[in-house]
Amino acid sequence: MNDYNNFDQNYQPVPSQPYSQEQQKAQKKKKRRTTAAVAASIAAVVIVAGGAGFGGAYIANRTSSSITYESTDGENSNSSSVKDTPTLNEMQQNVSIETSDSRSGEIEFNSDGTYAYTRDLVRAVKDSIVAISNYVDNGYQTGYSKGSGIVISTDGYIVTNNHIIDDGIINCEVTVTKTADDGTETKETYEAKLVGTDERTDLAVLKINAKNLTAAKLGDSDKVSPGDDVVIIGNPILVGSDVLELTTSVSKGVVSGLNREISATGQGLTSIQTDAPINGGNSGGAMFNGYGEVIGIVDFKIVSENAENLGFGITINEAKQVVEDLISKGYVSGRAMLGIVYQNITQSTAYFNGMTPGLYVTEIKNDYPVATSGLVVGDTITEIDGDSVLTNDISTILANKKPGDKITLTVVRNDGMRERKVNITVELGEYKGD
Repeated sequence: MNDYNNFDQNYQPVPSQPYSQEQQKAQKKKKRRTTAAVAASIAAVVIVAGGAGFGGAYIANRTSSSITYESTDGENSNSSSVKDTPTLNEMQQNVSIETSDSRSGEIEFNSDGTYAYTRDLVRAVKDSIVAISNYVDNGYQTGYSKGSGIVISTDGYIVTNNHIIDDGIINCEVTVTKTADDGTETKETYEAKLVGTDERTDLAVLKINAKNLTAAKLGDSDKVSPGDDVVIIGNPILVGSDVLELTTSVSKGVVSGLNREISATGQGLTSIQTDAPINGGNSGGAMFNGYGEVIGIVDFKIVSENAENLGFGITINEAKQVVEDLISKGYVSGRAMLGIVYQNITQSTAYFNGMTPGLYVTEIKNDYPVATSGLVVGDTITEIDGDSVLTNDISTILANKKPGDKITLTVVRNDGMRERKVNITVELGEYKGD
């Protein structure tokens, strides 16, 4: 059964094995789940999302000729609205990234205002990157997930990837690094609350009860050009007989391309491509430009015998409105939703069970306009606005629709005597995170 809306994912999580008891004991503080992008052991092209843990790998056809999406990596409670919270722009108004170099006494900048030395940029922004750990129980395995996040407000709002925040989250913790003027680092761990999550864009927002954090400055990804320098900071993980965590790890490269439409980022989003190294655990970390501003949120990479250094991040401009809605509403507004639950009946299933191929309606939600449209449980939807649901993904069919738009469903209905075809006009409702 699928809870039908217009942004169902085209890829599904493929769980890895949880740690053995010996490995769990070795992790005295926390178990951790790990997706370890084990690209070297896969001959196929692999798209690796930068998260770590079971459920962190998204695989679509793992064969020698296929392309695979794997997460660079989740308390998944019902997303609820957060009242009386400032807007994202208000949170960003007082964010400053210029700090003094504790070794030289001052920072050097290039003539265009970018940092002259990467080390100064890193010192200024690295404390805005946090480590995220989740204890997960998905019904048949338990373990820990691991990923990265970006502090976007001094009072503890954090943006990360949705694929890090999976179903079954029992506890979510965020570890924050604070660096003193003399370079001494201290780490504090906070319990995190899930503010909102969005599968379509692979984004999520967490909140921790903390003050005076180092918040990242969000830049303008529309001003990014191929060849611009980019610095990535996150928390990669190496998995083997032992689990090696490399917190606050820095890699550097350039912007290799823009407006890359890769489905692992979620539907309707474009990506920034970079040659900067990305590894498991980097998901949710930041792509910084030369000014120390976030221009992208690390999401995944492609690994192949015939390709190297193909990393991707969600553009920050596209992420801003999603993050704003998740903070203020707990869901992304303006999304059209039909409001039914259905079972997908394939050609083969239909043949062997004497059914009609299509979307077999099993439930109609009463709080959506479809409830008064004439559609009934037991109907099978075969077309939407003339497009076959067998050859077209529904999320694609409805991608450009808005709440209030009307669509025509072609339905096959069995009245007990015979099957007949019916056309039903339905008004789309608004998805509200339900």
